[in-house]
Amino acid sequence: MHPAALICLLFVSHTLALAQVSSEAAQWLERGRNALGGPALANLKTYREVTTNIYYTPDGKEESRIVTLLLVDFSNNRVRLEIYDPESLSSPSPIPLALQQYSPQESFFWSRETSLRPLPARERELLRSSLYTGWLGLKYGSSNRERATLTQGSLRNQSGRLLTVSTQGWVSTYLFGPDGLLLGERLQIPGVGESITFFSNYQTVQGVRLPQKWENYVGGVLAARGELLEVEINPIFTEADWFRPATSP
Repeated sequence: MHPAALICLLFVSHTLALAQVSSEAAQWLERGRNALGGPALANLKTYREVTTNIYYTPDGKEESRIVTLLLVDFSNNRVRLEIYDPESLSSPSPIPLALQQYSPQESFFWSRETSLRPLPARERELLRSSLYTGWLGLKYGSSNRERATLTQGSLRNQSGRLLTVSTQGWVSTYLFGPDGLLLGERLQIPGVGESITFFSNYQTVQGVRLPQKWENYVGGVLAARGELLEVEINPIFTEADWFRPATSP
């Protein structure tokens, strides 16, 4: 193909790609990022949180509790999730019940009962989604989005602006309040179905305004609640934080 024709084709393709993000949707993505700290969120390179997670049976009774440690390294596109028994955290060096880790180079799963093994594709994608969905996903604002559209609507009993955005293959439907604050998010999770999470109790940590509590519904039923115990903005990770467990149980 003639170089000039190729340039024209690339220009048209680029223009069509941009057209998939409406100007109004782009404005609300920027508003959503600004509501959570603007430049402080955009400049988030690493993130660490410890969360208490409570899980419920379909009839609303508490089923179990775990504590999770989440590490997100945006600079290297990697995510780690460690799962603990709450009672074990009183010991000086608690050992996780299980852990999952994603990176473009290697993803693995380990638990006390199993040897180190590759992380299955679905779990790998779920862990990878931590880089692009939830309130953390708003760090990108309107940049690097594949598609974004805006409507008025609701998630369960909360109404506001619904913004459906596609990023790296993951599609989030964000619910924003009038001031651009993120109220909730809907995801379609393979093998699980519709997942709706509501965010609340926002507090500012090092310029980033983040939710301290969340509530998750799967298939229209309350599935889990969470509350932050610890949070760090831009912590310095070492390779010890991303250690690879032994291959035997």
